[in-house]
Amino acid sequence: MAQVAFLQGERKGQENLKTDLVRRIKMLEYALKQERAKYHKLKFGTDLNPGEKKSEPAEQVSNGPVESVTLENSPLVWKEGRQLLRQ
Repeated sequence: MAQVAFLQGERKGQENLKTDLVRRIKMLEYALKQERAKYHKLKFGTDLNPGEKKSEPAEQVSNGPVESVTLENSPLVWKEGRQLLRQ
């Protein structure tokens, strides 16, 4: 019984860590988007065209367990993210 409680605590801790990391990543992505827009405005003197902007709706991060399988960890998404970071 104690081991079950211990493992449940471990799982909850890992979920909290994941939630925190996802929140921090979203903050960094937003800051990067702002910096790119600022750089573009300084370099070209105009804002990005509406077609160039990638507006993403704000996503709520749930505190509960993940109920659906997401593609966040798929190799394709990961490679696209790495490519964006290199730009």
